[in-house]
Amino acid sequence: MRGKTHCTIGVLSVIQASLLFNIPISIFNLILSAFFSILPDLDESHSIISDMFLKKDVSKFLLKATIYLINIIIFFVSIKINDNFYLSSIITFVAIIIIESKLSHTFLRKVFLSLIFILLAICLYLVNIKIYFSIFCLMLSTFPWLKHRSFSHSLFATVVMYFLLKQIQLITNISNLAFLGTISYSSHLFLGDLFTKSGIPLLYPISDKKFSLCFFRVGSFLSNMLEILFISLLVSLIIYSIIKI
Repeated sequence: MRGKTHCTIGVLSVIQASLLFNIPISIFNLILSAFFSILPDLDESHSIISDMFLKKDVSKFLLKATIYLINIIIFFVSIKINDNFYLSSIITFVAIIIIESKLSHTFLRKVFLSLIFILLAICLYLVNIKIYFSIFCLMLSTFPWLKHRSFSHSLFATVVMYFLLKQIQLITNISNLAFLGTISYSSHLFLGDLFTKSGIPLLYPISDKKFSLCFFRVGSFLSNMLEILFISLLVSLIIYSIIKI
């Protein structure tokens, strides 16, 4: 499903769960639920969640800057070794061609996305924040390198997510963080990608087999209609639950 649909379904699922279990929610809870509902797609470098942490324009600029920096270094190292300006220029020119053909925007986005979470984990550790925050960030740092719809879209990832959020909840006293965060994370899987043609590997890493309850391709007319249907059903359930209360 599309990112905006995941986000909408995640928020609506949290609202419905709060009504069913009589759990008070706040705007902060809804913002967190929106975040966790699209978090599994951090394994896709061009997803909405990836763009939240690193804008595409920024990563494109970083790609150019990285290429220029590498070639400047190559030029000065070359001229230092052979002391021939023309030869060093030729070497640098060839290096530019090779590097631009090998160093892709997608690869560099993965590198910088991972570095963002790794640096955040280190900073949290250095300021003596509880280790579970750092572990959570380190877990997210691996997501950009995962094959799309692999570990992050599995039952095991959902369990790990609940465990880490529970520890963070106990530390921060953010009420119902683990429950609501896991509900919205799970909505991405069970009320979203499970109903797409490509499906999701629920038993990963035990099995790579992907499970699917539908044959619609993401972005197709039928898939878009299914998304509208899901949202309409959730809104109807919420209205019904409010009336029953």
